[in-house]
Amino acid sequence: MDTASKNHSRLLSLASCFIILVLASGSLTTAQPFKLFGVSDLSTIFEDGFRLPPTNDTIIIFGIRGEIISGQFVILAFNNLSNVTVTVSSFKNQVTGNTFPVENVAWNFVGAIPLTTNAPNQPKEALTRVAPARFPDYLMTERQINVRKGVHQPVWLTITIPENAEQGTYSGTAVVRNLQIEKSIPVCLIIYPFSLPSERHLKITEWFNTRWFEKLHGIQGEYSDDWFAMLRKYADNMVAHRQNVFEVSMRSIVISKLKTGELEFDYSLFDKIVQIFLDTKKMDFIETGFITKFGEGDWNSTQILLQDFNVKDQETGENIVVPGKEVIPFLLPAFEDHLRQKGWLDKTLFHIKDEPSVFNAISYHDISALIHKYIPDLKRIDAIETSYVSDYLEVAVPQIDHLATWYDDFLKAAKNGMELWIYSVGIYQATSFPNKTIDVPVIDNRIMHWVNYKYDLTGYLHWGWNQWTENPYQEVGEHIGDGWHVYPVKGGVLNSLRWEQMRNGIQDYEYLHLLEEKICVLKDSLGSVFSWIDPKRRSKEIAGRIVQSLANQTNDPEILYDAKMEIINELIDFDKSPGLYVQVNPEENTLLKNGSTVEIFGWAERGTRIFINDDELPVSNQGLFLGISDLTSIRHSIKVKAVKDNKTKEITRNFVVEY
Repeated sequence: MDTASKNHSRLLSLASCFIILVLASGSLTTAQPFKLFGVSDLSTIFEDGFRLPPTNDTIIIFGIRGEIISGQFVILAFNNLSNVTVTVSSFKNQVTGNTFPVENVAWNFVGAIPLTTNAPNQPKEALTRVAPARFPDYLMTERQINVRKGVHQPVWLTITIPENAEQGTYSGTAVVRNLQIEKSIPVCLIIYPFSLPSERHLKITEWFNTRWFEKLHGIQGEYSDDWFAMLRKYADNMVAHRQNVFEVSMRSIVISKLKTGELEFDYSLFDKIVQIFLDTKKMDFIETGFITKFGEGDWNSTQILLQDFNVKDQETGENIVVPGKEVIPFLLPAFEDHLRQKGWLDKTLFHIKDEPSVFNAISYHDISALIHKYIPDLKRIDAIETSYVSDYLEVAVPQIDHLATWYDDFLKAAKNGMELWIYSVGIYQATSFPNKTIDVPVIDNRIMHWVNYKYDLTGYLHWGWNQWTENPYQEVGEHIGDGWHVYPVKGGVLNSLRWEQMRNGIQDYEYLHLLEEKICVLKDSLGSVFSWIDPKRRSKEIAGRIVQSLANQTNDPEILYDAKMEIINELIDFDKSPGLYVQVNPEENTLLKNGSTVEIFGWAERGTRIFINDDELPVSNQGLFLGISDLTSIRHSIKVKAVKDNKTKEITRNFVVEY
């Protein structure tokens, strides 16, 4: 869709929302104890109003079926407020009058975390604020709070759009009450006629641990019924945020030494943990391994060694330690056979050693080859600190800044069949790359997955789902919150804004995939003369508005939502007559010299007339048309117009042209 059509579409949406605003808003007087205003869910709202973002008199949220979307508004207290609470009305479709299920709309006050210092390696301009300060991060469980005079208290909305939701614009309100007064802010929910794929097209893993079950969750007894019930809550939270890869320790395999000297392996605990996650029906891959260690426990060591194993000696009844070299020749082949029998072999990823570097790359080669000899049908995966080990992995996971630095090497390995993911670790990462510490813009967590799409990365690994300190609400530790996306409570976990936006970013990835899939279907329906169609090209062009390079991305919420709206508009227009597909070379948004020539390739349905910048082009019987256009500093866009049966469709591609 061209810019004019896109703006028209947005204006229609805003106009329908404006009706709600007129009906729901009331006059404000200076005597009011508080006021309400909407802000982007990608904005950071500090309690003292520091760098307050643009505000709105209404909350406008849009999405598609099966998507979980976020909204945010602020309570600004002019007096000390007691017993403040929120309710959200039912949403009514403006055309049909049908209501959106109220149980699918949740709200939370946003809690703040004190930071005494900022993440290292980050310039001031990359931070939302210089510490010390209180940074908003978690969704509170409290249904009623007090708000001090002068405080800006953010409220978070989470809307789950059902798979069978009726499309259209819905109107509703969020109501805030205290002991003296209640006020409301209009909410406009727009649902578009598409569905988020139930299949997860991006692999996501967040490493978790269970060592805090007793202290922070109050769970007594390892592997008790309560222990497994809490693990299921972990799994449910992960899949609700579209995580689909989970880690299970090899230490959950119980090893016994028989009187004959043979080793016996009990997989019952391993299997039970795996089944907890698979029962969610949304987990696709098992992640295990990590049976090696650095020599002398040092990351800079030149040696990577097999770990020792705890083994139950059946003859003496004692637990003994057995060197790894005596265990893995038997454990690994048996483990691979077990996975094959369970039907899990193809969905298991096996780690050799986390973060090998140039210091120990040679040793990594040797030990990876040794392990692969025993489990030849298992894919090896690791987060890596050097490009040199790529030949000894099926799935390489470089840190995002390392990917940028050694991109050509990793790209070459990927073209030779290696799967390529990325990972991030906040305090060790170079500047200018998306990060996950509490003090960087929350949009970073979302943009990470636009990066994944633009660079053909198939997965993302993060070490910190719940690597908590003893009191994560007060002590963020040396990683400045990068170690967790959730917060502990006795009955489970609380989501952070960063975790919510990570899910939203993974959903954005699926939007890009929807458009790719639509173009792929078109290509498959045409002949070989259209082999030039790249189904990913258009989605990558749109992603390029958000991610200019691995080290350069926007932090403007409006740009991101404009790009997301562009995908929706193009999906809506795609099947409308006249059928039209346009691909330009070089791709849209490329920086060009004055007078550069752009090639235009296209398909149009039979009987369509094609005009490029008002000049008509011939169209073959198969629908193929070709053209060129010279761009200047005055004319830096290409307009393709299709006309058939008194219907017109226009597509515009924009470039950046140097003066």
